[in-house]
Order: sequence, then structure tokens, then C-alpha cells
Amino acid sequence: MTYILGLNCYHADSSACLLKDGKVLIALEEERINRIKHWAGFPTLSIKKCLEFEGISIDNVDYVALNQSPAANILTKIKYIFLNKPNLNFYFEKLNNKIRRQNILKLIEFKIGKLKQNCKLINVEHHLAHLASSYYDSPYDKSVNLSIDGFGDFVSTSWGTINKNKVTIDSKIFFPHSLGIFYEAFTQFLGFHNYGDEYKLMGLSALGKDSEINKFKKIITLKNNGEFQLNLKYFNHHKKKLSYSWDNVCPVTNNLLNEKINSIFGSPRRSDEALTDHHKNIAASVQRIYENALFNILNFIYKKYKINNLTLSGGCAQNSLANGKILNNTNFTSLFIPSNAGDGGGSIGAAYIAWERISKLKPARSMSAYLGINYTNAYIGTVIEQSDIKLNKNDFTISLAENEDKLCSDIAKETSEQKVIGWFQGKMEWGPRALGNRSIISDPRNKDIKNILNIKIKRRESFRPFAPSILLEEANSWFENFSEEDYFMTRVLKFREDKKSIVPGVVHLDGTGRLQTVKQEDNPRYYKLIKEFYKITGVPIILNTSFNENEPIVCKPEEALDCFLRTKMDILVMENWIIKRN
Repeated sequence: MTYILGLNCYHADSSACLLKDGKVLIALEEERINRIKHWAGFPTLSIKKCLEFEGISIDNVDYVALNQSPAANILTKIKYIFLNKPNLNFYFEKLNNKIRRQNILKLIEFKIGKLKQNCKLINVEHHLAHLASSYYDSPYDKSVNLSIDGFGDFVSTSWGTINKNKVTIDSKIFFPHSLGIFYEAFTQFLGFHNYGDEYKLMGLSALGKDSEINKFKKIITLKNNGEFQLNLKYFNHHKKKLSYSWDNVCPVTNNLLNEKINSIFGSPRRSDEALTDHHKNIAASVQRIYENALFNILNFIYKKYKINNLTLSGGCAQNSLANGKILNNTNFTSLFIPSNAGDGGGSIGAAYIAWERISKLKPARSMSAYLGINYTNAYIGTVIEQSDIKLNKNDFTISLAENEDKLCSDIAKETSEQKVIGWFQGKMEWGPRALGNRSIISDPRNKDIKNILNIKIKRRESFRPFAPSILLEEANSWFENFSEEDYFMTRVLKFREDKKSIVPGVVHLDGTGRLQTVKQEDNPRYYKLIKEFYKITGVPIILNTSFNENEPIVCKPEEALDCFLRTKMDILVMENWIIKRN
């Protein structure tokens, strides 16, 4: 029996996972436990929860796998520093991060407990961990694998394929050229400065026209070999010390673009400034440039490998709008993107590579996006009993459903009557999306539901869409160019023209939806709920958004109950417990 603890440390979305003989048992991002979005640092709480789940102590762990490798690309790093002589603070910040990661075993012993004497640390190159996190969970024996993000181990983009079940890297694009940095830079330019705000630019792009696209010829160049090059004249990240802080904080970044960019696009938008057509057009143009660069890479690597299957990973794999266009704009015929393709997922990728190196065996495919913590009805009942809600029994009705069939039937009916419902069940999702276990659900037929949700709960920008969860077997009838594959809200597709007016609550302004496909074998209760809604309404879709209010998605019942009480949700379902406002 071999236990491997996989870690993403001192990087955004720090996380931990536990493998037993090559199979994932549990995986958690630290932000869900400590309640700090995109938290970067050492994932102490996640490690403890992983061990607690399996009922073992840290001295049962045989290997620790880390999705960073100090030795990776070392000659390229030395050459860059020698030729470019960046600010010394720039270099020392990166060196400090490397030192922290090299001392991981000592840190584990300090924070968690004594490791077994022969426990070993296995460093895995950042992008190799990304590629592994996608390939080993894909349904493919052979595929082309692409990873794109900001940077990791001095690399922004890597691709390769499979050799004897081993993930290989054949090509890399090195610092300082990065599509992740390009997209983040213009996210900041448009006034969205929080780490991880890129999805706001993506949502805003639907409101504009790509009329600014020619101006970007000065900013980025696409090459015939699939590569790209930033015009560093307009960027800061390669010279200045930016305040990327990875030690026990939510990451914050200084401006990635310098003032020279103003000569092309005008002044950056202030965060409190109204969005104009100019801003919307920049967003649409940035999205189009990113897509062009992505398709340029993909068309090159398809021509090189002549393999139809593609896996995608890295932070840029969260660009669901671009992902939904891949099969139409390249020769690939099948695409897999895991539920946690970004840095958080790197802990699983590192653990997968470690297992393959140790055992020479392929890791077991994780068939689920639900790898987190779950809670029993007994535990939830105690939480309710000990909460303030018992003091307000005139305001609430509390009941315990007798069985799952009746629960799903009753809640489907409430949903069809325009109720907003907090839906908490099973194991927490792995990745940034709520996929039916920590979700807020409602009726997608309600044309006013976006405003209702934003007023009652979400309090977010009006241009951001809500997502449809759809029964897998019905998706082709509702979406154009649907492929019979798993969609973890990782792809945006166009609704069929005759369907858009039926579900206005989940149709974005450009006629698209970021869909989740739901299969009975993956999530039986959520599938049953949608099926019951389908019986009532003739619509196999429910609106699904994350169970939170400007915070990380709720993890435990206490947080779900607190969110319910401070917002205006109508009903809260936690496993078989149902709480209704009177």
C-alpha cells in the first residue's frame, strides 16, 4: 500500500490531495477551508482534512509530490538572467519561493507531524503536472496534451503527447512570453484587479465587437510554429518586481502593462468607472486575439502529431468561451478538460506523475469531479439545532425528507415555481465551478432570474451569465456543435435558435451557455432533481450558480446555513434536511 500526498504550495489556489495505490481518494483547495479566495501558501488545513478522510496520520505517507521543480529549465533561467539583468528583487522573490518549496518536508513536520523516516519528496515540473492532471483523467489512451497558463517553472506553455502511458513534453514557450499574462494584463486594464478576474473580461466580451483587433498587432505576434511573442515594450512583468505574493495570502498583482499602452488604447478603466462601448470592444478583441493564438497552437500541433484527441490544462483552460470553439476551428475531434485544470489541479497532476515514476503503472482514472468533503444528515441536524435558526421557528419550516425520490420531486416542483434554492449535498466539487453539490439553483425559464439572483444573493456585475446544468442525453437537442463528452462548465456553446427563448435565464447576450452535462452515474441525486424538473416543465435544464456570496464556494453546512440566512434564498436543502422561509 502506497500513499502519495500531492501538493500545490506557495502558488495561487494552493491545494492537497491523497492518492492510495494510484487512485485519488480526496482533493481539496485551501480556500474552501480557510475562506480566502485563491489563497496561496502552504495548504495545512487541506492536508489535515485529506489525512482525516482516510483515517491515517502523516507518518503513513510514503511520498510527497510537489508541482514545482527547482531544477526545471535551470539553464534557460540562468541565460535569461545573464542576458536581461532584471531587477534584483525580481530574482530574489523567485529564489525565495524556490527555497520554501525545497523545504516542504521540514515544513510538513513542523505544521502537521513527524514523517516516516524514508518519506521522499518528488518534484514535478509545473506544466508536466498540469498535463498529467488532464491526460490521466481523460478517456484517451493516446492524445495531444496542451498546458497554457501564466507561468510555472519559467514556462507559460507546454505541449506533447503520450509514450508508453507516460506524459511527455516536446515543446515549451518560456518566460516572459505568456498568453496568461497577456489576458490578465488586459483584465487589469479594464478595471478588474482581483486575482482571478479574467472570467469577467470573458463575460464582458459578449457585449462588444472585436473592432480593436488590429491594434493588438503591436502587442502580440503569432508565429508559424505555433508560438507567440509579446512585445515587452508594453509590459512590466519581465523587469519589475510585481507584488505576486504566494505566502499565506490572496495573491495581488501590480499593473502588468506600463503607461506606453495608453498611446494605443487610451487610459485604463478605473474600477468604479462605467463600462463604455470602448471597454466592451477591447474585451471582445482581447478574447478574439487569445482564441486566434490558441487555435494557432492547436493547428500546428495537430499537424505535427496527427492525433484526434486533445487534453487541455493550465489556468487558461478556464477560458470556456474559447474552449467551446476548439473543435470547430481545429482538426481535433475530441476534447477533454478536467474539472480543475488550473493550478489547484496541479496537486493531483504531481501525485499522478509520482505514482507513475514509482510504480511504472498508469494512475487510476478519477471518474468524478466530486473529490471533496461530505457531511452526514446527523451532522447537519446538529448544526441546525445549534444555530440561531431554532430561535426563529415562526420564520422557517424545518423538515427531514423521508427519501431521495420525494426530496427531488418536491424541490423540482419548488424550482419550477420560481424559488431560489441552496442545494448542498454529497462531496464538494474539485475545481472552481459548482457542479450540483454546492450550488444555488433556480428556474432557467424565468427571464428575470438573473436580476433576482443578483439582488437577492450574488451582488455581482450584471453582464456575467449564469450556467445551465443539463442532462447529458438531452444536450445535443439544446446546443449547437455538442460533442458527447463531459462538460464541467469548461466549454461555452451556442444554444439552438429554437431553444433560446425557452430558457432566457441561462442564455448569455451572445446566445451561448457555459454548460455542465449531468450523468446519472456521476451525480445520481442531481441528475434525479433535473429529471424531475424535466417531467414537470419539459425542460431538461436548471440554472446553476455557485453557492456563495462574494466568498469561496461554501464547504461545510455551517457556511451554507450562514449564506442562506444572510441572503434571500427561499429554500435551503442540505442532504435530506429542508429549510423553508415562511
